[in-house]
Amino acid sequence: MTDKKKITLIYVAVALICGLSIFGFTTLGKLYDIKAEAEKPVAVDIGKDTETEYLKLSKSITLTNQDGEAFSITDLEDKVWVFAQFFAKCPMCAERNYTDLSNLYKKYKDDPRFMIVCMTVDPETDDVERLKEYADIVNADSKNWVFLTGDKEKLHSFMADEMKFMDIRERTDPQEIAAKGKYAHDLGLAVFDKGLTMRLKRDLSFARSQNEDLTKTFESELHNTIENCLNNND
Repeated sequence: MTDKKKITLIYVAVALICGLSIFGFTTLGKLYDIKAEAEKPVAVDIGKDTETEYLKLSKSITLTNQDGEAFSITDLEDKVWVFAQFFAKCPMCAERNYTDLSNLYKKYKDDPRFMIVCMTVDPETDDVERLKEYADIVNADSKNWVFLTGDKEKLHSFMADEMKFMDIRERTDPQEIAAKGKYAHDLGLAVFDKGLTMRLKRDLSFARSQNEDLTKTFESELHNTIENCLNNND
């Protein structure tokens, strides 16, 4: 089986799981509400904004997108953009990209001020050809949704040191690799405003592992932040 077929199968599976999840959430919603009264979810306030000063990128990096073209972070200076880490064989990325990023893309793709930016944590495997296959699966146009690859050390360093995402860890346990992929990495989504300033970061994968209410809250905060950034840049 080719890698493209494997990745496609992951997305087909995710689509089925998402459909079942919607049914499951509807059926179990009341049970979650009852449970929430007696047992508060862990770390509900993770990621809440308490500072008025936001992270501003002071350095740039030039990478290569799914079309084989050079792409610099400075190209995003006048954009509102959502950033995420990923790698092509990550099943958790597939779920997040199929649901969260695809929903954002469908909503804002016609606005030329908006972009989605995904950097691979596995550039040794995710070359331009694989990125193109991946982008085609999610119907991503490089004009407003780019998948980027480059030098592994520079990529990892930029995402950790400059963007303040969690360090990337290579898994060693075969069972864990089979279930979750080769790399453990940050699944958060960060919203950047004009001027390369991060306004919000939320981990919807974490929220889904907690409860439906937290998931809805995080989703609302992401959408509201994007809307506010776009409206402030009119």
